Amino acid sequence: MTSKNLFKSLGFAALLSLPMLVTSCDENEEFQSPVIRWDLPSDTILALNDQLTLSPEVHSVDSAAVYLWSVDGNQVSMDKDYVFTATETGSHLIALTVTDKGGISQKQIKVEVRKYYGGFYMINEGSYGYHNASFNYFKNGSALFATYDKFLAAHSDITLGATGVVGSLQGKDFYILSKNEPFLTKLNAISMTQTATLNLSSGVSLYSPCNMCFLNDGNMILTTYRGAYKVDPQTMALTDTLTAKKTTDVILKGDYLYMLVNDSVNIYKAMDLTPVVTNAAKATTGFAVTGNTIWAADGNKLVKIEDKEVSTVDLPTGYEVYYDSWSYHPTSLQASKDGKSLLFVKNDGWSNKVAACYHIAENKVIDFLTSTDDFVFYGAGIQVNPKSGDVYFIYTEDGWGEHYMNNRIIVTNAVGQPKDTLDYSGEYWFPSSIVFEP
Repeated sequence: MTSKNLFKSLGFAALLSLPMLVTSCDENEEFQSPVIRWDLPSDTILALNDQLTLSPEVHSVDSAAVYLWSVDGNQVSMDKDYVFTATETGSHLIALTVTDKGGISQKQIKVEVRKYYGGFYMINEGSYGYHNASFNYFKNGSALFATYDKFLAAHSDITLGATGVVGSLQGKDFYILSKNEPFLTKLNAISMTQTATLNLSSGVSLYSPCNMCFLNDGNMILTTYRGAYKVDPQTMALTDTLTAKKTTDVILKGDYLYMLVNDSVNIYKAMDLTPVVTNAAKATTGFAVTGNTIWAADGNKLVKIEDKEVSTVDLPTGYEVYYDSWSYHPTSLQASKDGKSLLFVKNDGWSNKVAACYHIAENKVIDFLTSTDDFVFYGAGIQVNPKSGDVYFIYTEDGWGEHYMNNRIIVTNAVGQPKDTLDYSGEYWFPSSIVFEP
């Protein structure tokens, strides 16, 4: 008899009552309810079309124990093991009910299915004047979209502005920032559908947004070339202005918010955004965090920020932290996962090929990775995966025109040993920055 026919003949209610139908030769004999175990977290995330094999360890005194699997309350199997296929995005509850003469036991697992999971996002600037910003998804060594048109075909509902800059995953929301309208786009991180864009009052616009940061209360700080603003992510509206001056990089650490305002470190109370320290030290790019220390940079100087105390460290002759003085790009200044060193793109002019590493305790700088062909750093240039500690280097081919269709991402471990080279060619992507999954 098939599982489906058995459901029809017995019904789920009858299955649950099976223990009451079983009698024993010994009226005083007692049986223990079945025990179900599996080595899985209570909450699991899968990508669309992934499979999850559930092979529980069941201890039952009854060889005739009945197994019943359900997904979101719908009966799906009566086998001991079950393979769940993630065919729909969203949250799903998988339950196993085991019934024997000792009683009934049930174990559940919550599974969240996301359209994309298990890789990383690349935020692309796009080819200005030809197509807007976009994002791509890398998994198993390759990009999901080969061209911008394929990205559009998969995400026709998403509106991004020209020149994408950064993205941020915040729970079930994914924010993408562009330098042009609509500036800020909010997506559902599970289904990758658009939920909102920045809600600006009539006649209000922004000039060249740079970056964003989320406060402890859930609000966002949005920086631009003409000021920094507080944004309510629920309404996507500007609710306050912190400054009307050029503001680029921003980070929250502990009780304070740190921003680069007119190329200078400014510190604010995170609770009420009141200024604490203004013009603490000149800095053109930032920030990176090692332990309780925040770092920024100004050419051949590293700016060291501990709570509200600011000092500088001189780099050896020949080493400067690169930043683009013509147009904002996310910082290349990155902290290693162990917090013992800082990585950055060495400023060699227009065509930068060297990634340098500053060892904090030794106060020493070494060349970490050097491009040996015509590929140069682009966008953020360097990013560290906070979970693995691997270092990702973003390159484009030096030159003009079609050279910009040739891109790649080199991945090394924390000490610079090569792990992978990801080809990202075939389109004018102009890769800006990576968003790693938390």
